Amino acid sequence: MRCYIKIATNYVMATLTISYDGRNKAARSIVEILRTLDFFSITEAPAKPKHKNGIDQAYEDVAAGRVFHAKDGANLIRQCLAD
Repeated sequence: MRCYIKIATNYVMATLTISYDGRNKAARSIVEILRTLDFFSITEAPAKPKHKNGIDQAYEDVAAGRVFHAKDGANLIRQCLAD
């Protein structure tokens, strides 16, 4: 698990982005120490969106009604050409 934090100082317009392993106890401790210091403003960056695998995309298509049925290949081609 990777965590990203964005650190901005209050007096100088400097921004630093830190990437650390959220499971690492030492890394989490350092972040907590930085949070206690008044001259740092820490904002956690939003997590990257997880890419959906094929089965999740298929479930979404079924739920949204984006599924078509055909008796055979010829019927499928007729349906595709009709649109």
